[in-house]
Amino acid sequence: MTNAIPLLHLSDQTPIAEGSQRIVYRHPYDDTKLIKVLKPIPDTARRARLAALTEQLFPSVRTRWARKEYQEYLRLMLNNQTAFRLPITHMYGFAQTDIGLGCITQAVASGTALGTPLNKDITPTDLPLLNDTITRLYDYDIRAGDMTPRNVVFGHRTTHGLQGPRECVLVDGFGDIHAIPVRSLGRWFNHKGLDDSCKRLASRTGLRWDAKQRQFHLT
Repeated sequence: MTNAIPLLHLSDQTPIAEGSQRIVYRHPYDDTKLIKVLKPIPDTARRARLAALTEQLFPSVRTRWARKEYQEYLRLMLNNQTAFRLPITHMYGFAQTDIGLGCITQAVASGTALGTPLNKDITPTDLPLLNDTITRLYDYDIRAGDMTPRNVVFGHRTTHGLQGPRECVLVDGFGDIHAIPVRSLGRWFNHKGLDDSCKRLASRTGLRWDAKQRQFHLT
């Protein structure tokens, strides 16, 4: 007799966030974690035609995001085995759910809600938190291929039952996701890519990017 694989039940939950490819749920048993589930192909119809066609012809493209994220997370953790402040969210592996395979990640919260994504109303208090994270992205040579405003979040992380200070965390979009992985060629190439990502982030949020100091300023 084959034992059934226990599933995490998410189908009766209301998603708390949604992207072009994934839907985000709270972990049903752990408020400090989130579960990201890949959308069914019909639910990604709003994506660009080329992207949709590529996924149909090459199904492995659908899971490429997970491979790239985990490659980057593992590279970062193995290269820094002493205690350090991680500027990206922790990742905890995968779990079978009743709506598909889920990727378990660390939650960044603001009270009982999710953390606040970067927007045009960033305060002078949060600006240093953003710049601290940017500094650590460069220091740890993190490849952030999709650093959009919604992927940069302000809030608290909880570890071992203890809530940490308010901080800025890159919760998604890390890993060299480009078709030609130029950022993986070396530190210089990645830093040039980070420069470009930060410049685009500034244009989307109304901030001013100081390319020399590699810091953001309010306009």
